[in-house]
Amino acid sequence: MKRREFLMGAAAAAGLAGTRRGWAQVRDQAKLRRVAIMSLCFNSILKNPTQPDNPARTLDIMDLGQMLADRYGVHNVEMQHAHFPSTEPAYLKDFRDRLAKINSQVTNINLEFGPQNISAADPALRQQALDRTREWIDYAVAVGCPRIMVNQGAPTQENKDAAIATLKAMGDYGKSKNIMVAMENRGGGGARGGTAPVPLPGAPAASPSPAAWVLLVEIIKGSGTYANCDLGNFPDQETQHAGMRGMFPLTDGNCHVKLNPARYDLAAALALTKELAYKGLYSIEANVASGTDPHESVQRIYDVLLASL
Repeated sequence: MKRREFLMGAAAAAGLAGTRRGWAQVRDQAKLRRVAIMSLCFNSILKNPTQPDNPARTLDIMDLGQMLADRYGVHNVEMQHAHFPSTEPAYLKDFRDRLAKINSQVTNINLEFGPQNISAADPALRQQALDRTREWIDYAVAVGCPRIMVNQGAPTQENKDAAIATLKAMGDYGKSKNIMVAMENRGGGGARGGTAPVPLPGAPAASPSPAAWVLLVEIIKGSGTYANCDLGNFPDQETQHAGMRGMFPLTDGNCHVKLNPARYDLAAALALTKELAYKGLYSIEANVASGTDPHESVQRIYDVLLASL
């Protein structure tokens, strides 16, 4: 082969390879636009004003978005409310502007108010949950976040009506601000607390308690709010798939993704989201053990997620 022909062939091959890389990058970008990462994953290394001299805490919350964009190519940031060191308007504007400069945004804020929740027995605690949630809906508007997630506490059939009323008030205020209010499934399902009584001899077997997600869906539907399905918060794969079929039709466009091979196949769960025509975000939530690198914990979920989308 003449040198000129060889060079032309090499150039064509390189061009084709470059085109293939370009197509791959386009496909990856399409996938990455549907990936979010939770600030919770990096809780162990986020700088904390109460621990100013802790050498393990190296990541400033203002730099979180840049790190996620640089390391993972992800521009959707899911925040814990407690990770905002300030809710002053100037701080929230600065946070939003810092993300906007790198084409990133806050996509969800998780609210954790402890005993102040929609199913608290004390009406004063439910009212406090409502008041604080309304405040955070306003903060979500300030940072350009379209959704929040609230903690349901411990819902039961007995407190369901009170929980629905409180959540509906939260959701109505959110709608007035174009903010979606959602809840996720938590716990394993089955009996909710306590020990099942031993049946008397000859007594008919008691009906099994419904999975926790069933009651949650009833509360979400009754309040006119949304579901944020957590793929990891089911006790087994059968319950997971049933729960997903019940929750994804109510989605706020965000779901949480975890790895737990002992309980379920994540790739199979992600395949089911496609079957359910889910078009929203997949937000990575890594359970980071003490002494474990959170970046690597996130990477393991990230790899499975991108391979499955």
